[in-house]
Amino acid sequence: MLVLLRALCLLVSLLALRVNSASCGEINVANVSLGTRDSGSGNAPINFDISWNNSWRSTAPGAPAPNNWDAAWVFVKFRKNGGDWQHASFNNTGHTVPSGASLDVGLADTGSSFNIATNPGVGVFIYRSADGTGTFSKTGFSLSWKYTQDGVGTGDTIDLRVFAIEMAYVPDGAFFAGDNATSTGALQQGTADTDPWYIGSESAITTFNGSGTGTGLAETASEYYVPGGIITIPAAFPKGYGKFYMMKGEISQSQWVAFFNMLTATQQSTRDITSASGKNSDNLTTRNNVSWTGTGDASLPDRGSGATYGAVAVNYISWVDLAAYLDWAGLRPMSEFEFERSARGPYRAVSGEYPWGSTSITQATSISNQGTLSESAQSAANAVYGDHASVQGPMRVGAMAYNHSTRITSGAGYYGNLNLADNVQERCVTIATSTGRSFEGRYHGNGSLDATGNPNVSTWPGTSVTGAGVRGTAWRYAATIGRTSDRANVSVLPSARSAWGGGRGVRSAP
Repeated sequence: MLVLLRALCLLVSLLALRVNSASCGEINVANVSLGTRDSGSGNAPINFDISWNNSWRSTAPGAPAPNNWDAAWVFVKFRKNGGDWQHASFNNTGHTVPSGASLDVGLADTGSSFNIATNPGVGVFIYRSADGTGTFSKTGFSLSWKYTQDGVGTGDTIDLRVFAIEMAYVPDGAFFAGDNATSTGALQQGTADTDPWYIGSESAITTFNGSGTGTGLAETASEYYVPGGIITIPAAFPKGYGKFYMMKGEISQSQWVAFFNMLTATQQSTRDITSASGKNSDNLTTRNNVSWTGTGDASLPDRGSGATYGAVAVNYISWVDLAAYLDWAGLRPMSEFEFERSARGPYRAVSGEYPWGSTSITQATSISNQGTLSESAQSAANAVYGDHASVQGPMRVGAMAYNHSTRITSGAGYYGNLNLADNVQERCVTIATSTGRSFEGRYHGNGSLDATGNPNVSTWPGTSVTGAGVRGTAWRYAATIGRTSDRANVSVLPSARSAWGGGRGVRSAP
């Protein structure tokens, strides 16, 4: 049931009355069309079919863990009369959903009611309506677009691109943060009490300086300790207890290029990872294949036999690059609690465990089919770390899951998220600073950036990296910092465009 993460974009050229599709991943979107624009209601249907492999839903009583499902986060970009690309605003109702599928609208602010002007639908989740596994394939979806809200008239020529990102649902529930002080900086209940934190709600948490009771049963004591003094983590900060969706894998190079090519020239200049502040090259560098001449579209050149590296995790992105992508996609950054919850699930902490629930880890030491959609490591590997001479960069997102189905052999978190421990480091919002603690999980990207290409959600750390931190290891670093509870880098400011920096996004569930 473990699948890979990709993006797919479809261009609908209504001016020429034809549909041009360009697949860049595992989710297939087809037969896209824009229906009649109703001048009275200001609504128009955006029609499409969608399918992806290795889908699942497992929710019935007695069903196998983890009692969750996968989904596609679908959003739409448009431009009118050949202008700049903009984000489509969806109505809260009026969508057409085929039998066997469910659809939930995602608002920009999940803590407030729908308002087409101030809090529109920025995308939708599409997933199975009943338990099952295998290929999800449905025809006849229709999203209700409030085109007049977006400044479109009935006579304007419209181009559309439909994007879909694979996500995994994390249901609400209690969990443990910390691994009995085995990992560096792991959360514990007191100065002398190594029991992990018990996160039993989204309520505010106030830490203390005591030694702790040391009962051995974390859920029986409401004790929370961090070095350096007493802090309060507000109720609005996402603690991982509330339900959310997380991208199945890290942002891929094809996803990054698709995002970059939707930006204005000024925005592209700011987000250019091939510049001197990034990899400083248009060549294949540390397995990053993104190329941009300085104008027009970026590309992923074929390095031979179809090796474009589009499925490889994108590296050389900074915290602000990541936040910009998530704002543009209608997602948000993860908190460090959400990272730990998605990895561990509801189980008690195991000292020194990795996100797949084991203390063992096997390094990738070779790569087959480099740069292609079937790229994989040797059969026993479940993580990319340690700067092995034969790897030297991130691998295909989910490469460890190729021909593997168990959580350990696939290197997967409890809910099916891949590469949490390895490949590229995960950027998250930290509780270690006041800026981080002011982050509110209800606010998501609205699909647009500021004129310079920066994220503009006021409650995010955004360009102020003092609220951001790093979890997990990467292809270059040691295995130990990839442990689920390791917080060695949670106060490290991820401002640089490093060869090991990447990330993914989440979204509070409707």
